[in-house]
Amino acid sequence: MTPAELRQAIPALLRELGLGGQPLEGGADAWTLRAGEVEGYVAILGADDPGADPFLHVKFRLFPVPPSHAEGFLRTLLAVNHDLGNFASFSLDQHDVAWLGAGRFGEDVEPPELRELVTQVARLAERYVADFHDTFGDIPR
Repeated sequence: MTPAELRQAIPALLRELGLGGQPLEGGADAWTLRAGEVEGYVAILGADDPGADPFLHVKFRLFPVPPSHAEGFLRTLLAVNHDLGNFASFSLDQHDVAWLGAGRFGEDVEPPELRELVTQVARLAERYVADFHDTFGDIPR
């Protein structure tokens, strides 16, 4: 899909799925997401850069690294990254908050894949929030 097509398809899909779809404050080409108790965004990166291949990015904020279990927590994140293959991955931001995200080059995304990407990352985010809270009980939400 072209950036123009994605700009129309993303908010419409998010509203249809009941996941939000409001423009992200201060961010062009980005929309908020909410799935259960996890929040995140969908963004088109590089959409207006003539030298870039626009990239579709779906990302959910999960939870801070628990200080009392940091090593085990991080080892678990890496093990799950391994199991997820190339579909999605965990990352940490500059505040030691774990995120789950996935992305695809925008030109390669068709409407069914856009739906699949958003719904699967949302489901995984909800699942791993619950799983990590069960395993590392003291994770702040």
